[in-house]
Amino acid sequence: MDRKTKWLLAVVAAVVVLAVVAAVTTAGGGPTGGALVVGYVDMQRALDAHPKKASSEEALNQFARAKAAELRRLAQNKSPAEQADLARKTQEEILRRRAELLAALDKDIRAAVERVAKRAGAAVVLDRTVVLYGGVDLTDQVVRELQGR
Repeated sequence: MDRKTKWLLAVVAAVVVLAVVAAVTTAGGGPTGGALVVGYVDMQRALDAHPKKASSEEALNQFARAKAAELRRLAQNKSPAEQADLARKTQEEILRRRAELLAALDKDIRAAVERVAKRAGAAVVLDRTVVLYGGVDLTDQVVRELQGR
């Protein structure tokens, strides 16, 4: 196959792909009449409104207080280098525990986002921090979903 034929086939393929995309987005097949709906959620606001956030923070604070007490006890009669090593390990444990607690809340929030997006017909949902203009704000609906209302 010569170069001109290959180029012509590539152009035809591109036109076919564009026609299919145009048909799908304007056919009215979805709940929004075929238009691509992009939603966004203020994830920090959703996290702040999560009903389990306060109890997770309290659990983390209790864990951190217990680890600090343990560190004070273990650091007695240790060299400064050993104390620093113990402090670093304690901080890593606290950060690991924080990540575990936040992961559970994040999982709940993402499930709520998915349910709300499906009801709203949103094909794509972004974090509010990456949206400069446009889109549909789903944050209030996600907060209500999290709070069971």
